[in-house]
Amino acid sequence: MIVNPINPFEYVSILISLILGLGITQLLSSLTDLLYQYNKVKFYWPHSIWIGFILFLHIQDWFITFQLKDKLVWNLPELVFVLLYPITLFAVAKLLLPTNDREEKHNMKSFYQNQFQVIFFIVSMSILISIIFNLLLLKNSLNEQIPLILFFTVMILFSVRKIENEILHKVLAIFVFAGSLSSVLIERNVWVIK
Repeated sequence: MIVNPINPFEYVSILISLILGLGITQLLSSLTDLLYQYNKVKFYWPHSIWIGFILFLHIQDWFITFQLKDKLVWNLPELVFVLLYPITLFAVAKLLLPTNDREEKHNMKSFYQNQFQVIFFIVSMSILISIIFNLLLLKNSLNEQIPLILFFTVMILFSVRKIENEILHKVLAIFVFAGSLSSVLIERNVWVIK
């Protein structure tokens, strides 16, 4: 009798971890490049919050995916669906920071204003994927998804309507930061790997 040394979840989680690792690497290496030449960079705090938030989402996905550890059978459509979220996070990580080192100076406010529409659209798609994931795979209730549904609505509105009001962007950044912090504090018993 041949014993399989790796279970299906472990096998699937390797690919998920690779994509999440690429996204985290992208964020950290691009941010480090900017910090390396900090005297040529004009940072913009709402943009910095988004960088931290997307890094947070990468780590959060790594935690949440572990809830599927008891799933014994995986098919290709399920795997592709589960991979969509880390793929969208990687795309946002890639778009969130400049990768062109040839620029003399970096104004992160201008960069953010030029990129936010695409970034917010991809983030809204990741939120939609997250809602479906929570409902179908984690069997969470629709009521538990209300905060995500509201967040999806705001993000898609900012993206599609191309809302450029700086005050609204700052308010959104504050809500993103406060929401992330409160979710970690409120759900600290959920953020456990056993």
